[in-house]
Amino acid sequence: MTAGFQAFTDSGLFQIDGQTPNYQLTASLVQTLRQESIPTVYNNVGQQFYATYWHTTFSFTATNPLFAFVADGNVMVTPWKFSKTGSNTYTAEFIGAGQANVTLFIFDKVAPSGSRFGLQVFDNTGALIADAVSPFARVLDVKSGAYLSGSGFDGTGTSMPGAGTQSQDYGRPVAIAGCFPAHYMSNSGDGTGETTMSGIAVSGGVVTWEFHTFNGTRGSHYVGFREASAWRFMVLDMTGII
Repeated sequence: MTAGFQAFTDSGLFQIDGQTPNYQLTASLVQTLRQESIPTVYNNVGQQFYATYWHTTFSFTATNPLFAFVADGNVMVTPWKFSKTGSNTYTAEFIGAGQANVTLFIFDKVAPSGSRFGLQVFDNTGALIADAVSPFARVLDVKSGAYLSGSGFDGTGTSMPGAGTQSQDYGRPVAIAGCFPAHYMSNSGDGTGETTMSGIAVSGGVVTWEFHTFNGTRGSHYVGFREASAWRFMVLDMTGII
């Protein structure tokens, strides 16, 4: 962009410009993880199996949402399932390592309030695309990696990766968005055995993440597609929101 309003983060990253609609906070929802039986896998004859997890489901309406989440008590949580029904009804499911309150923040591209309060941003046609009434989604960082290198199906079984715990302090309140978790299920063959996935815990500005076993006993070997051990998530600056 060569003309119009521009704003940058302290690292020089574009944060707001005068051309692109920005995601703004439209809602925050809180629910408690509870022990619930949820569907896991089908077997080769189409039988549905279930397992019990610390679990919760959010339902909400939005246009093109960006979800961000955080659990209290520094409890590890991970997205389990996102789905859309019709044109604007969404569900977001999470599992966790124990009972905790999960807060879901919903950012969306919405019409500005037109309140004439504070900063306003217009595109190159003169249309108001953002104002100061609702907080913006502010990306601080993007983390990614894989607990196993390479690609393809490992049918002989390599050693099961360890937790690989990592942590970073961002020095301000944060939440997690755009999360694609590493995921692995094994042992019993019916979905009630081991479930190991990316687990992410947030305590203020400190984010801790690992390959966490949420159900069953961690096995000694990994049998499956190596690509399933890949993970990625964004860290959002929640200053003034949390």
